[in-house]
Amino acid sequence: MACILIDLENEKGKMLEGISLLNLSKNDEIIIFYSRLAPYITMELHKEFEIIKAKKDYIKVESVNKNSLDFQLSTYLGFLIQKNSKNNYYIVSKDQDYDCVCHFWQNRNVNVKRIEQFSYYNG
Repeated sequence: MACILIDLENEKGKMLEGISLLNLSKNDEIIIFYSRLAPYITMELHKEFEIIKAKKDYIKVESVNKNSLDFQLSTYLGFLIQKNSKNNYYIVSKDQDYDCVCHFWQNRNVNVKRIEQFSYYNG
């Protein structure tokens, strides 16, 4: 199962274009973290999300302090891994600060990768 955590503040969602081409199943999950800095997606992206079979969840980050979304996404990732460490986890962001989170979990034999856009996804 793939679990995709999306930092919507990062490029305001432009890196999500093509997400419908992933052929995700109903067993996969997409979790979008957003804030008032990135409160919406385009209608085109909304249409793409509509055809995706994966479970979708939206988490609003109330605080807009620097890195609030990053901390909440990273914490939620740990929560998900505690529930099921065998899933494949992907953080969608160009923010390279997530790489240390990925390395932390990879060193504990959990598959966590950061991808910048879906053309890099090889789930």
